[in-house]
Amino acid sequence: MQIITDSSCDLPKDIIDKYKIMVVPLSIEIDDKNYVDGIELSHQEFFNKMAASKNLPKTAQPSPHSFIEAFKEGAKRAKETLSIHLSSKLSGTFDCANMAKDMAGEDVEIFDSLNGSLGLGLQVLKACQMLEEGFDKSKIIEKLREYREQMRVFVYLETLENAVKGGRVSKTKEMMASMLNLKFVVHVEEGYVKLLKTLRGKKKAISFMIDKLAEENVNFKERIIGITHCDCIEDAIALKNEIIKRFNPSEVIVTTMGPVIGTHAGIGGLLVCY
Repeated sequence: MQIITDSSCDLPKDIIDKYKIMVVPLSIEIDDKNYVDGIELSHQEFFNKMAASKNLPKTAQPSPHSFIEAFKEGAKRAKETLSIHLSSKLSGTFDCANMAKDMAGEDVEIFDSLNGSLGLGLQVLKACQMLEEGFDKSKIIEKLREYREQMRVFVYLETLENAVKGGRVSKTKEMMASMLNLKFVVHVEEGYVKLLKTLRGKKKAISFMIDKLAEENVNFKERIIGITHCDCIEDAIALKNEIIKRFNPSEVIVTTMGPVIGTHAGIGGLLVCY
């Protein structure tokens, strides 16, 4: 079976290469110029351009043609294809993949991760691991649904700058938040990104996210934890070390945050998921 996903998954290249995952890229528009995610624009280049721009970057779903090509290539590689994508509540990517499936006429199962970044990426990885263990497609999808329900994603916002650029927050509110040193933690719930907590100071906000892990009735020794960062690798490594110290998970994956979630998180944003 061939596994396909989209570029919002934020999986490291070594994992993509190991499992021969096919990745359909989204596109990004910054200051009226379009880029193909991960091909014409690296994550670091995205961070630099986003920080320099007065406007909020715009992301666009892959074209139906891109999906059709991927599905036809997937059919050459394997008898069945499982295509796992960005939350249908955050993007039209899932719907576009479904439309392309009908046009391609191939045996493709489209799965809605109801998540983004490594919240999607860990589901893709889970599917690959189950495939390697010999599970068939129906069992993989059954287990993925369970894993999706258990998935928790928290994102720390360093600033509200991108919320101002996008018109979601006024400049006055951003200034007040800055003066009061307010930091925000959002989470993914039923496929949507929602505000979870407002705290005074970065340290409290990061501690809050770590404490949320402690509240879960989870044996982390059997779980992979994902961390993505928006141009703040030192903070990501510090978070990784604290998580290992407290929870000793089976693995912690640290990677850069791509444009889809990075556009909303902004520079300094941190995501943790499990």
